[in-house]
Amino acid sequence: MTNTTIQPVGVLEVEGLAQVVISAGGRLVHISGQGPLDPTGALVGPGDLAAQARAAFESLARCLEAAGATIHDVVKVNLFVVDYVPDHVGVLLTSYAAVFGDEAPMSTSTLLGVSALFVPGQLFEVDAVAVLD
Repeated sequence: MTNTTIQPVGVLEVEGLAQVVISAGGRLVHISGQGPLDPTGALVGPGDLAAQARAAFESLARCLEAAGATIHDVVKVNLFVVDYVPDHVGVLLTSYAAVFGDEAPMSTSTLLGVSALFVPGQLFEVDAVAVLD
């Protein structure tokens, strides 16, 4: 499978983010929104965005593994943060690195500030699309 990233002329360039990814020759893996819930459905880290993001990223990693994928196969990520403020980006990056390491693959990404998520007290959710050979 081949992923090619493109930086279109006239579009904001952001370090670590691909504005366009073209994938060829692969199978798509769609991962539902993963939140900070343990296997029993209990909320992890009430009131703690970092703990909740880490738990959601760990769940994403388990879903990728179950599909035979890794974070390096991901081409699209959507991040949802309750009551988002720009300072949350650093918290999310630190939580991501705690799970996946410092070297993030180049993928497209959308971060959305939302008023609420599925479970009361949930502050973060992530979904993803990966492409496999």
